[in-house]
Amino acid sequence: MTSEILIVGAGLAGTTLAWQLHRHGVPFCIVDAGEPNTSSRIAAGLVNPITGQRLALSWRYREFFEYAERFYRRIESDVDNSFWIRRPMVRLFQNDLEIERYSRKSADFRDLVREPNPPLSGDDFASPSGGFELTEVARLNVAEYLLHSRRTFADRFRSATLDVGAIRIENDSVTVPDIGMFRCVVFCQGAAAMNNPLFHHLPFAPAKGEMLTLRVPGLYEDRIVNHGVWLAPLDHELYRAGSTYDRDHLDNVPTAKGRDEIVGRLREFLRRPFEVVDHVAAVRPILDDRKPLLGLHPQYDSIGFFNGLGSKGSLLAPYFAGQLADYLCGTGTLEPEVDLRLWKRKA
Repeated sequence: MTSEILIVGAGLAGTTLAWQLHRHGVPFCIVDAGEPNTSSRIAAGLVNPITGQRLALSWRYREFFEYAERFYRRIESDVDNSFWIRRPMVRLFQNDLEIERYSRKSADFRDLVREPNPPLSGDDFASPSGGFELTEVARLNVAEYLLHSRRTFADRFRSATLDVGAIRIENDSVTVPDIGMFRCVVFCQGAAAMNNPLFHHLPFAPAKGEMLTLRVPGLYEDRIVNHGVWLAPLDHELYRAGSTYDRDHLDNVPTAKGRDEIVGRLREFLRRPFEVVDHVAAVRPILDDRKPLLGLHPQYDSIGFFNGLGSKGSLLAPYFAGQLADYLCGTGTLEPEVDLRLWKRKA
């Protein structure tokens, strides 16, 4: 293959970087091992401004949301398909502490919330403490986005596992056996990067997440509903629910414990009976400061990195892939807080 850039990994990070390089007219190719249960391939793709029990406004949410929406809408037009879905979220209070926090913090995000309109049906949901509706929420159908992107770049795609130990690194090029020579190889491997010897020094803090697909007969709520776990509509009476957060068992194996945890939380607020029709698990690529890292290896100008998107990958990938593409093309710089070469290990 004759290309300037080799992207290793075709998840959210690698695929989105491919689109941004494509906009620059930079020749690239992608190599991916095709693992079925990576975090990108099973991701729910939720984009939500208020997260966690502390009701924290996500880092630079408005800026990243507007950028992501423009990006995905443009790709939808390019591939003639829809996968960016604007969908409000109703968040139900779990206890008095959450109500108090909302009252105290809501001034920080009052333009993003309102009273649920219409209210949730009492036949479908239990909401004794009430809640609020988030208006600037979306869901990326990640599987469709990846599928149509792969079709678009089919002539630049190679299904293979890259052996890092076999590549030959020079400061201005990298030779990859059976694939070619490149100006730069950018590793976008998600959680698999923990096993990459070029990046073993980085502060990986991955977490396994499990999710369920449900059939809920008679439920026709088209908003996302969140009460400790989220319930997101997919299709007629089909919903995705999740997710768990496990730092101790870093594999892609669904567990009875994970299923029971999600089902138990759902039964606290979902009044309709449901059937579990699918159960998946994957490891989220998280770095310990919860921000992505990108840029060039501290020792090699020909080795790049883009990782750490975590559970906010659908939100963060477009902006930072664009920044990395500009940087690789010599037309932009990286923000210091995400620049791999400026990262320092915490004492």
